[in-house]
Amino acid sequence: MASEAGRTVRAIFIQPPDKAPEKALLFMEGGSVEIELPSRNLSPEVDLPAGDLSAFVLSEAPPAGEKPPQGAQLVRIPEAWSRCILLFFPVPDNKAFPARVIPLNASTGDFPLGHTLIYNVSPAKVAAKFGDLRVEVKPGGTASLKPPLARFGDYPVAIDCLFPGDSKPTSICRSQWQHDPEVRQLLFVTPAPGYKVPRVWSILDRPGGKDDR
Repeated sequence: MASEAGRTVRAIFIQPPDKAPEKALLFMEGGSVEIELPSRNLSPEVDLPAGDLSAFVLSEAPPAGEKPPQGAQLVRIPEAWSRCILLFFPVPDNKAFPARVIPLNASTGDFPLGHTLIYNVSPAKVAAKFGDLRVEVKPGGTASLKPPLARFGDYPVAIDCLFPGDSKPTSICRSQWQHDPEVRQLLFVTPAPGYKVPRVWSILDRPGGKDDR
């Protein structure tokens, strides 16, 4: 299984269940790729084979001659993607692998340095202000945000949420964040177990797959 120079994949497991796998196997025709599944940062980059890829997400390879187990998710990574980030969200009762996986095109032309991608997986609508930039994200929706600054520096952040039936928004975050024009940012708004107000996760995607912990 030949790999393509510079073509890579990273992954993160958002709010993994107890005893969740620490690695995942991307099982595909001609071979497989193993990738780490940290929950606080993106995994190190792993080389991907060339071409259009269709990979089953498994905990381990099936016995020789057998098909992947029922319920295994098939993830497709188009040939045009030079960088891919796999977002793992918990599905504890899936016996094939306890996650739903969303592939993200992180190629530089589609996810430029300095930009932010927001994923709202909470049941509330999110309204936020990053510097002078405003954005709203519906429940289950995504949004792309341009750099809040043209240079390295701090900027104010205000993130609110509005639940169905509520007349006034609830504050999630009021803070000063640091912008690095050489880093991409993934922002997740997720349910917080035991609390009504969701929480915000900020994950950095540095060039070269450096460890962001």
